[in-house]
Amino acid sequence: MKRPILVAIIGYIIGIIVGLYLQISVVPFYIAIIAIYEIYKKFFIHKKLKQKLNLFSIKRYFRYIKIFINSKIIIVLIIVSTISNTVVLIQNKKYEKIYEELSQKKKITLTGIIISNKEEKQYYNKYKIKIQNQNLRFYIIVDKNIKLEYGDKIKIVGEYKRPEKQRNYKGFDYSNYLKQLKVYGTIRASKIEKTAEKQTNIVFQISNKICNKIINNTQEILDDETSSILLGLILGYKNNIDDEVQENFRNASMAHILAVSGMHIAYVVLGVNILLRKMLGKRKTYILSICVLIFYMFITNFAPSVTRAGIMGTLMLFSKIIYRKNDIYTSMAISLFCILIYNPFLLLNAGLQLSYGGVIGIIFFNKQLIQIFKNIKIKNKIYKYKIRPIIQKHIEKIEEIISISISVQLFILPIIISNLNTLNPYFLLSNLILSIIAGPIVIIGFLFILIILINKNIAKMFTNVIKIAIKILIYVSNISKIPFSKIYIPTPNLFQIVLYYIMIGTMFFVYKIYFSKTLTITQIRIRNLIALIKIELRKNRKKIKKIIFATILVTIIINVIPQKLKIYFIDVGQGDSTFIVTPQNKTILIDGGGSVNSNYDVGKNTLLPYLLDRGFNSIDFIVVSHFDNDHVRRFAIYNARN
Repeated sequence: MKRPILVAIIGYIIGIIVGLYLQISVVPFYIAIIAIYEIYKKFFIHKKLKQKLNLFSIKRYFRYIKIFINSKIIIVLIIVSTISNTVVLIQNKKYEKIYEELSQKKKITLTGIIISNKEEKQYYNKYKIKIQNQNLRFYIIVDKNIKLEYGDKIKIVGEYKRPEKQRNYKGFDYSNYLKQLKVYGTIRASKIEKTAEKQTNIVFQISNKICNKIINNTQEILDDETSSILLGLILGYKNNIDDEVQENFRNASMAHILAVSGMHIAYVVLGVNILLRKMLGKRKTYILSICVLIFYMFITNFAPSVTRAGIMGTLMLFSKIIYRKNDIYTSMAISLFCILIYNPFLLLNAGLQLSYGGVIGIIFFNKQLIQIFKNIKIKNKIYKYKIRPIIQKHIEKIEEIISISISVQLFILPIIISNLNTLNPYFLLSNLILSIIAGPIVIIGFLFILIILINKNIAKMFTNVIKIAIKILIYVSNISKIPFSKIYIPTPNLFQIVLYYIMIGTMFFVYKIYFSKTLTITQIRIRNLIALIKIELRKNRKKIKKIIFATILVTIIINVIPQKLKIYFIDVGQGDSTFIVTPQNKTILIDGGGSVNSNYDVGKNTLLPYLLDRGFNSIDFIVVSHFDNDHVRRFAIYNARN
């Protein structure tokens, strides 16, 4: 069996998805499938039927399917998916049990250790606490005058608040978000007693101490804007980045630069190689690069995106050290396995989905896109003239950057739209510029935080360089201010997402097997299979035309027939809001909710996502019943028309 770890992680993901979304065990399903197959094989497959279907003559076209459906692969998929599915169901039951037990108590008393730094809010501070002798974590809310530090052992008395599930259709599920962090809810502290100091694991203590030193020293010698963006760029620490700056980066398709990922890891390894390769040689440089990657994961508290990229980078470098070829599929599978075994709920994390989605996009589409660019150049008369080698080299580099950007975007597009409901048409421009400047900025930024750890005064000598680099990033993010840089798109449903991936995958696969100079045996068999299907389609073209015509006719009739009146009540917190869809598909929004004492923007954070999740990007009528604050405050419906 080729790539067993890849097969295993596919099975592991299947089990998690069934456990999370269907919340059922896969065991009865597998038993039913096996039973149906055995009954069918024993009683319904006759010799005449086999001859009629001509199975044995077609079999030669399906030899490649053995790669996917041989017995070993099926057994691995069943076993691993059953394990992951069982783990998710057990953990879900554990969460629900603890929710129920703690919700019944008016006051709870717990003893635990602070395992996070202070998170400052407007009226309170928030910490994460791990309960002593139990693998339970909670957020605690304390008054601003109470000073706690990482590692403090405390006894807390307070009121437990159960995390909310999604309040609206496809809305934000806070309980699932906390499960990604292994947190069981929030405790509002009424009494806190510090019983001891520095009780945490020594490794995480050192990690936290180093991270805090970097943050404090950076904030001390740089201005607020520069320090906040630099810390986001290198450590993924975005707490102090201004909301407007983050919005600009998101709208310019540059948000990934502020979330430490594989790109950052690649540039750090590149920086180590540039600086030390001639001095130390290849193998010693690779060993040092692995040490740097481990240190990088260490100071970022092993964030999922950094861990994924770090493990993949370490495996790649280790394969070079022992003179073995690195298999990207296996490396990716191992890194994802490590993350999901630690916490299967991280599969819901949008950052993890985008991170792995980007890698998969590059693997599947990049080579084909480069080949397409080459074919275009051959056919284009402009490229028939000789170009200087140095100019040709730069052109090829730009083509490679564009190809990678398109590859990533093609695969993660449904993920972006499902999570953000926005699309930036200028993503190629912003990513082209970013790919040119990101490398030097990340390398300089990483060197800066290393220097700042050793000597703060030496680091001050490089502040102007850092300021210029960050100003360039901010300037590029102004692409978001170009007209039509942010297009709102309704949330796609599961059928649309699956159809998109099938269409994109089919297009690239067909291009590959028909235009590649070299073909594998499997690809040749697939070409033969496609030829066979074409013959069958030609034979039955009259029937196919009738089916297509009937499908179009039914679709038109369904759209013409008036639909039922639909009334939806939206949970906007304090106040009311109602969304109506008439039989003629006209949309009416009545009131927008709001709160007198809250700065929460209902229009931006609740109403707009709700409308897009329902599949609408415009409103025909807005009705305000009366002008109380809880009906119209923050009534901001953004122009989401394309």
